[in-house]
Amino acid sequence: MNLLSNILRRLTLLLGIFFAFSGSAEAATLFTRPSQASVSVGNIINVQVLVNTGGKAINNAEGTIQFPKDFLEVISLDTKSSIFSLWVEEPGFSNGIGQATFNGGAPNPGFTGSNGSVLSITFRAKKAGTASILFVNSAVRENDGLGTDILSGSAGSEIII
Repeated sequence: MNLLSNILRRLTLLLGIFFAFSGSAEAATLFTRPSQASVSVGNIINVQVLVNTGGKAINNAEGTIQFPKDFLEVISLDTKSSIFSLWVEEPGFSNGIGQATFNGGAPNPGFTGSNGSVLSITFRAKKAGTASILFVNSAVRENDGLGTDILSGSAGSEIII
């Protein structure tokens, strides 16, 4: 009987650990569209910043998007189609350092979906080469009352000029 008791105790412990970690798994991703594109010098390209919540409700996303200032310059940022109606910090950019930033929020019940528009960035191509647009210092917060960051990854764009 003692052996059976030990086996049941261990099984209960393992199941508890499994469910504890599976419930707290990160789920959201930030990504840009198009993921790859070609554009001529002097031309304009629109890059959409999107979020996939992985089935969880979110109420905030923030981040810094880095771009090579020698190859691209931001012309404008557009939030008209954004899932966020509250801006903790209005989206902004600096062509001098090659960055765009955003920090948006959504009221209860938040947003759940796979292609939530955060903002659109309009770039102008400055010179020939390959420009990588990357996410740095980003977060996606679950609408759980705790602000849990559920960002599991991000994917930027590659623009060939």
